[in-house]
Amino acid sequence: MKPSLIKLVVRQLREKADDLSAGNSELSESEAMDLLGVLCHRSMSRAQACKYLNTSPSSFRDLIKAKQMPKGRKVVGYKELRWYQDELDECSRKIKELKYD
Repeated sequence: MKPSLIKLVVRQLREKADDLSAGNSELSESEAMDLLGVLCHRSMSRAQACKYLNTSPSSFRDLIKAKQMPKGRKVVGYKELRWYQDELDECSRKIKELKYD
């Protein structure tokens, strides 16, 4: 990413954060939650996802084939497929619920 674009994004985020801290935001609670979801949408590689879930690569692959975990996505700027932490968390919760029901 170009340094000038990075500076612009950082400046905009700081301004919005300052507005929120000062109580000068017109964001609704729903809009704030949506924004938080976008900002926290962290991607990871297959190896990182396996480590995060404490599972082997072959078990992770089996979970994807069984549609218990999402397929990886192509993300601009990365050569390999990526998985999103919030989606892995959701799938992991569903698996645990099925085990204990």
